[in-house]
Amino acid sequence: MPDLELHVSTVNAPGEPVQIGVRRTPTFGITAARPPVRTLVEAQRHPAVFLDPNVDSLALVQQLRAHRTPLVALSAHRLEPVLYARSVRRRQVPALVGDPDRWHALLLELAANLEPRPVLFACSEAAHALLATSRRTLAPHFEFATALAIESADRLAPEAAIRRALLRGEPALEVQIVRDASGHHTGHCILAWAPAAAPEVVVTSVAGEDVLARSEAWLAARGHVGYARLIWSPDRFGRLQMATWSGVPGSGVALAHEDGVDLASLAHAAVLGAEATPQPPRLHVVRRLALADPGDAGDASPLVLIPATIQDPLPRAITWIRSLLAR
Repeated sequence: MPDLELHVSTVNAPGEPVQIGVRRTPTFGITAARPPVRTLVEAQRHPAVFLDPNVDSLALVQQLRAHRTPLVALSAHRLEPVLYARSVRRRQVPALVGDPDRWHALLLELAANLEPRPVLFACSEAAHALLATSRRTLAPHFEFATALAIESADRLAPEAAIRRALLRGEPALEVQIVRDASGHHTGHCILAWAPAAAPEVVVTSVAGEDVLARSEAWLAARGHVGYARLIWSPDRFGRLQMATWSGVPGSGVALAHEDGVDLASLAHAAVLGAEATPQPPRLHVVRRLALADPGDAGDASPLVLIPATIQDPLPRAITWIRSLLAR
C-alpha cells in the first residue's frame, strides 16, 4: 500500500502563508519527565464506568479489559452489545434524555459502592451533557475521562463536520489525543478522511506535526485533561481551521487501536495521574469504508460503520440480532 501524503495550504493572515503538511513520518515526543502520582498497576484497579455505550464503545471495553480494569456499563437499551461483554457489570436504566435525574442518582449510588475511585466515560452526547451539567456534584466521587471543561452548547457533531468537508470534496483531519494533568500528551492518532468514489471514503492514519501542535495548544489553553477529539478541515479560503471538538469517542477509537494506540487505557491512566508509557501511532491504517446512510438521524449520525472485532460470543449474537431487527 503506497504511503499517503496530504498537504493543505493555509493562510493565517494576509501575506503570511503557512503550509500544514501531513506526512507518513512518525513523530512523537514527551517534553519532560515527571514523577508518577501512582503506578499504572494501581490505576488499573480503578473501575471504568461507561455511560450510554454504543457499538463503538466495544473497542473501549476490550482495551480496558485487557488490563483487568473493572468495568461497569449503564444503558437504557436492552440489546446493547456492550452490556453482554465479558467482565462487564451491567445496569439497565430509563432513557437518559427522558430521565437524567435517575442517571444522576444512580451515579451517586455507584460512587458509594465502587472502590477505588472510578472513572467515567461518556459514550454519547447526552451522557456528555449529563456529566457537564452535574460535574460539581459528581467530581468529589469520580474522575472524568473525557473533555468537560470546554463544554459548548452550539458545537457541531464531529461526524457532521467530517461529512460536510467530504461533501465539499475536501479532506478532514480527526485528531484524537490524550493529555494528562501535567500537560503532556501520552497518545494520539490523526486520521485523514478523504472522499473516494461515492459513497466511500478513504481513512488513513497520518503524521501531522502542525495540526497536532495546534490541537495541543488549543486544549492546553482550556486546561483539558483526558481524551479529546478535534476535527480540522479547510475553510472556504483554504485555511485549515478547527471545525469542532468532542469528548465522546467515535468509530475512530477502533481505528486508533488498530494503529497501535490504546486511547481508552491512556485516558483512564491520565485522569488518575498514573505514569503511562507513551504510545506513538504506527501509521499503518489505510481503510476504504462505505459511508453510512444517515437515515432520519441527520448528518450527526455515524459517518461509517466499522465492523467491530468482537471476540465475545454474546455481544456478537446481540449485534446479529440488532442487525436483523433493523431490517
